[in-house]
Amino acid sequence: MSTLEPNWESLTRAVTARRRPIVEGLAEFLRLDTVTQNPAGVRAGAEWLIRAMRARGLAAEVMETGGNPAVYGALPAPGAHRTVLIYCHYDVKPAPPAGWLQPSPFEPVLRCGTAEEGAPVLGLRDVSEAELPQHRLYGRGAADDKGPIWAHLTAVELMRVQSIAARVNVKFIFDGEEEMGSQHFGAFTDKHRDLLAADLVLVMDGPKDASGRPTVAFGARGVLSLELTLEAARRDVHSGNFNIPNPAWRLVGLLASMAAPDGTPLVEGLEEGVAPPTAAERELLACIPLDRASIERELGIPLPADYLERLMFRSTLTIRGLKSGFTGREAQTIIPHQATVAFDARLVKNQHAEIVYRRILDHVRAQGFVVIESADAPIPDELRGRAVRVVERRGYDPAKTAVDLPISRLVIEAVERAHRGEPAVVLPTMGGSVPLWAFTDILGLPTIVVPYANANNRQHTPNEHLRLDHLFQGVLTTAHLLHDLG
Repeated sequence: MSTLEPNWESLTRAVTARRRPIVEGLAEFLRLDTVTQNPAGVRAGAEWLIRAMRARGLAAEVMETGGNPAVYGALPAPGAHRTVLIYCHYDVKPAPPAGWLQPSPFEPVLRCGTAEEGAPVLGLRDVSEAELPQHRLYGRGAADDKGPIWAHLTAVELMRVQSIAARVNVKFIFDGEEEMGSQHFGAFTDKHRDLLAADLVLVMDGPKDASGRPTVAFGARGVLSLELTLEAARRDVHSGNFNIPNPAWRLVGLLASMAAPDGTPLVEGLEEGVAPPTAAERELLACIPLDRASIERELGIPLPADYLERLMFRSTLTIRGLKSGFTGREAQTIIPHQATVAFDARLVKNQHAEIVYRRILDHVRAQGFVVIESADAPIPDELRGRAVRVVERRGYDPAKTAVDLPISRLVIEAVERAHRGEPAVVLPTMGGSVPLWAFTDILGLPTIVVPYANANNRQHTPNEHLRLDHLFQGVLTTAHLLHDLG
């Protein structure tokens, strides 16, 4: 294994010289409809990834999980004493066209600025190579999580061209169903312990700090996603001709019993065992450069004084969708026969998805409802209006890795070197969820998150985008990690 220090300036120049093909390659990736609920599209995306990985010298294969496939790749480094496993996901959230300020979420466009502020749509050929870093690439999956995957593959390609050797054995595992809770990933990880064996797991998901500084996170909240339906009559009826139970009112009452107006969970036992931040974690929180005023201006609402603590150390119940009856142009004077809520609970240390699920069902029963844990079991007539059906359930536990491990310090230092010495923002945990649990709990590995995407990239919403300077920086960050961690 070579001990010569790489010529990092030469690599930077190589990235600069290939800006346009890097962007065009990512745009091709974004055109693939790998929405997690589109199995055929996800599988086609896996095959596309395999070709791209093999073209860059990686041994790669599609691996079955029982759901959407995973993609595995490996690049051994002769003489390496450490193996790094890198996790990303190539599936994406659904992208209904409403709200997207471009013809299609799957036809990427460039903008020099944000869509919401009116920055005009530009084609990939409308921008000079020198100006690309000042632009943003818009399309579903640009930030979450195809951009980071493309940064990795580009780094592998350019490291070979620049004769920069990885000093760690590299393994990639790309999840095909992260956006619907990685339902099969835990069992997949357990089944393939030997294949996924490593000394360290790196996860490139989520946004950097809003300051733009490099960011390293040492955990993620878990998540429990549920969809519940309450059905009364067999069909909708005219509200003036009938007087029958309204499932929408009953569901609203149930939801009001589950959380306070500020979102604090009221479900009995849900937060049992949850611990506040330690003294060391509070020191990390105090160092996070939160621009409270900027967020409040953008959103038009005040943030609570303990905003960061709520984001990282407290569980939540979030209604993310409600459906019953008709509104707008379809509005009708009816009593709906069905009401549905989709919500998620973000889980923190000492919470477990299975236990939280049972506590929520216990709460529903305590409000006088019967719970049917089946998406298609018939509802007996005597239970109509008071039976809550669990239509969908998925999730996983939270996970954390100690910030003070020697390997943790090595990762922070490598990321800072990749950013020319700029100090990293160190997060004790992320507010979002990603299945780190599969690595920390099943494989027993330190697992660290290094986000590549820009803050406020609109992931999971219309107008998702990736700043191209962050994409190019991601290439350099991957290269440093693969070299410096050896």
